[in-house]
Amino acid sequence: MTSSSFSLPRSAPSAQGVDAAGVGRLLDALEASDHELHSLMVLRHGHVVAEGWWAPYPADLKHLVYSLSKTFTSAAAGLAIAEGRFGLDDRMVDHFPELVPDGADEKYDRYLVRHALSMSSGHEEETLDRAAAHGGDLLAGFFAVPPEHEPGTLFCYNQPTIYGVGRLVAKTTGGGILDYLRPRLLDPLDIDEAQWMMIGDVEMAFSGIHVRTESLAKTGQLVLDRGRFGDAQLLPEAWVAQATSLQTENDAAHRAPGAADPVDWQQGYGFQYWMNRHGFRGDGAYGQFIIVWPAQDAVVVTTAETVDMQGLLDLLTTHLVPAMSGVGTTEADAALAERLAGLALPLPGDAGGTFEGAFDVEVGATVPGPFSSGGPVPGAERLEVSPIADGWLARLRGDGVDVTLPIGRGAWAAGEWPAPEAGLDAVPFRSTAGVDADGVWHAELRMIQTPHTLLVDVDVEPGGVARLAWRYPPLRGDGPAGHALPTLA
Repeated sequence: MTSSSFSLPRSAPSAQGVDAAGVGRLLDALEASDHELHSLMVLRHGHVVAEGWWAPYPADLKHLVYSLSKTFTSAAAGLAIAEGRFGLDDRMVDHFPELVPDGADEKYDRYLVRHALSMSSGHEEETLDRAAAHGGDLLAGFFAVPPEHEPGTLFCYNQPTIYGVGRLVAKTTGGGILDYLRPRLLDPLDIDEAQWMMIGDVEMAFSGIHVRTESLAKTGQLVLDRGRFGDAQLLPEAWVAQATSLQTENDAAHRAPGAADPVDWQQGYGFQYWMNRHGFRGDGAYGQFIIVWPAQDAVVVTTAETVDMQGLLDLLTTHLVPAMSGVGTTEADAALAERLAGLALPLPGDAGGTFEGAFDVEVGATVPGPFSSGGPVPGAERLEVSPIADGWLARLRGDGVDVTLPIGRGAWAAGEWPAPEAGLDAVPFRSTAGVDADGVWHAELRMIQTPHTLLVDVDVEPGGVARLAWRYPPLRGDGPAGHALPTLA
């Protein structure tokens, strides 16, 4: 259960026509795969019928959901349009004349809000790096990147387009996206934990929101119910219908030539929602999903760390869609509940040896992108590991870095990466380690509010170094300090 005062209703799977054994088969398949789930929530007929969090991820944890953030920006746009603050057919440049550079490509004169929402700006490739490379205002940098095609004629997944919509919401409402959403959407749904990474004084819009699993489930149920929550119409029904239906074709014939995306990324695109072979979804990098299956009256939510998102989507569909037509039994319900309550990620192997010392840090590859600043922990040069009663203390030191984290042995220890400046929260970690039979110290430092795990391997042989690498790198490369969130008011 989350700490929200309003929680979704719970039900045994069989009471909602779900075969709990089918959910169990999904868990079997996940265990046999390379997918690492952090949470799973399955809803049928508005009731949570299965939920689980893999330790050390707790139920009340907020999680970076990457591009699932776009669904919240889409909701804000729909509300603002309904209030007459701007229109789908407004030209984006008319709202930001001060940011349009001299000599901007004339195709921007035909670039509309609807094109920004449907990823059809006319560009052939993602423009984020090029827009950021101009320096200064990211939206001004975007307007300096010429589209190769007419807006509305080509699909291209392109972060600055929805960033521009977020900026438009902020400009026309006089505050941030969260400020605007709180009284209209978040407060009625009792989503009180939301925090968003910023670009300057405006939310990223295309990424960066941190929310709980159940908050994602509430959002999915809201759009499944066409924007209605109880007796209140929180989102305009017409907007939900538009946002979750085909607005832009995105198969191979409707995008620039290149490597084909997986099949469920070629079913069409709405207003920040992807069309599925079954229903529609919002998704974020590394397996953050809100999947809505209207035909089954069902919502599935995951937070995860995986690079094979189509593979994860296939497993969810293969096992859960058939389970929705099963009768189920009370025995299967009880077995599933017990299994879900005991979910945990494996701990590193540990042969029981001792370990301590100070080591030079071997810097891994720089993460490419506009927010990169070098290596998994920029500035880290030395790692000092000292034993304590229940594990170790690991101290990273270097240029601008002096951070100590507790590392559990046979358990997860809670620690924090200090915030880089006032007004930001420290970044929480859960960490554990073990010493293998060859004397190598293997540590997992989980940046617990994100999908990401920092792996540390140290061999005490002469000349040994501490090798630091993200298992799957964050999409911004400025290290843990770059993931500090604005403190909630």
